[in-house]
Amino acid sequence: MPMTLSVSEVTERQLAKTIDHSLLRPELDTETVLEGIRLALRYDVASATVRPADVAAAARLVEGSGVMISTVVGFPHGSHTTRTKAAEAEELVAAGADELDMVLNIGRLKEGDDKYVLRELRDVTEAADERTVKVILETCLLSREEKIRACQLVVESGGTAEASASRY
Repeated sequence: MPMTLSVSEVTERQLAKTIDHSLLRPELDTETVLEGIRLALRYDVASATVRPADVAAAARLVEGSGVMISTVVGFPHGSHTTRTKAAEAEELVAAGADELDMVLNIGRLKEGDDKYVLRELRDVTEAADERTVKVILETCLLSREEKIRACQLVVESGGTAEASASRY
């Protein structure tokens, strides 16, 4: 049974361990990303989420700390091919990613191609080599029924669903 805490009982450390510090903006230079990772280390957050090209440097910087490195697969639109997403996942795991945040192929979900979506989810989850795969659902683009189907497919694949309401 999960432990329930009131706001007054939550420590700074417990709160910090719920934060995924995002460093995904395309205009960030390498030094700015590394500064962001050092900030994540200073506050001992759960993870620093970096762009795929920054994973190796980020993983070296957090080595031995309690901060994980997460990154994105199929970002930002999710319309990459399954093979591309799986290869990206394998490369990022090899570079040191602890978690992967994969963007679901919204177009395939909307057209009802659940078989395609499930295969893609399973392929990326397998390529993640037992690391956590969080699946980003652009909920602002989905009907209630599509959200339910997406969550069912994610659970069936072994991933974890995350909702996002952003627009591109």
